[in-house]
Amino acid sequence: MNHLVSSRSPDDAADDAPDAVDEIRAGWHRLRPELDTTAVDIAGRLIRASALLVRATEERLAAFELTRGEFDVLTTLRRLAAPQSPTTLRTIGLASAPAVTKRLHALERRRLVLRTANPADGRGALIALTDEGTALVDAAFPEVLDVERELLAAVPESLREDAAQGLRAVLASIEAAPKQ
Repeated sequence: MNHLVSSRSPDDAADDAPDAVDEIRAGWHRLRPELDTTAVDIAGRLIRASALLVRATEERLAAFELTRGEFDVLTTLRRLAAPQSPTTLRTIGLASAPAVTKRLHALERRRLVLRTANPADGRGALIALTDEGTALVDAAFPEVLDVERELLAAVPESLREDAAQGLRAVLASIEAAPKQ
């Protein structure tokens, strides 16, 4: 069985049936009962959910010949509605400099973004969406939203707001933590 695919049905999503993270914790408890693995309840589920979301959206983005990383660059540029430096794109996208460079080169080759000199920094560049890039992201974004809605459809409405608030607190805690 694929390590990212659960044997649980969508109907089981909100109940207390054990999931893959519970199995991971139980395994570590058998091996190392002295370890406190409670953080895995949240961190493990975040990592697993993220991997499943990325995989599902990449499958949909394949129709647009985009990776999730390239899509993230395009949506950032579209949302900010102004040219951005590669450093800004890296910071917002939480990607390494080489990853952003690779994405930008791929998007430039497809004429989805345009690189121009940064007038405020003669050595730097600004990245802007082209008309083709805007059209592509405007077509792809609703498809990604559909995938996300489909994946979350089994989560009862009564849990969604609490989940969003809880995840906001988790993200704030992680972002505020000292850098390792």
